Amino acid sequence: MSPVQGVCLHDEMAAASVTWGDGGMKKYAPPCHGAPACLVMPMSADNRRRDEESIMTEMKRLNWSEVAPEGAKALFGVHHYVTKKTDLPEELIHLVFLRVSQINGCAHCIDMHTRDLLRTMPVDKVALLPVWAEVPHLFSDQYRAALAWAEEVTNLSTTHASDVAYAAAAAAFAPKDLVDLTLVIAAMNAFNRLGAPFRLPVAAKP
Repeated sequence: MSPVQGVCLHDEMAAASVTWGDGGMKKYAPPCHGAPACLVMPMSADNRRRDEESIMTEMKRLNWSEVAPEGAKALFGVHHYVTKKTDLPEELIHLVFLRVSQINGCAHCIDMHTRDLLRTMPVDKVALLPVWAEVPHLFSDQYRAALAWAEEVTNLSTTHASDVAYAAAAAAFAPKDLVDLTLVIAAMNAFNRLGAPFRLPVAAKP
């Protein structure tokens, strides 16, 4: 009997027998397929997409810093500058690092900078960072200005760093601090665009 495309309702738990078929369908070869009366239905697009995403997530990816050590050295040089050589408060830097990483969806950076921020900031505030604008009383004027500018610069393709946003940031920070803050934002955007595509690991455990 030729392979059957689709998910067998009788044997859908027999996942160990799965192989990929043509057209993104699944082939099942469990015992019941020896009987012509076996009930088969096509695999849904959502299920197929979840399976494909699972395979992608488990794919081994390059260690970018080992493959391009000179590039890594240059980027970590920027990181050293923004974390050690500016007058910006350390907590503010980690706050911006985390918010930018949340926007970009980098699991490694979110995991790391949440831990960094929790060293000095209560978990109640950290948990509300994605909705900081709804709870302005929890964050200082300077922190809110930094977060607003971080979102403006990170979402550059839609915001275009408007004059209004720039004026607000410039009113809250001295010229050198505003440039340094923008470097903080730019550095974390660069790290996110390496951490997520190359699937850097997280410290979190199940």
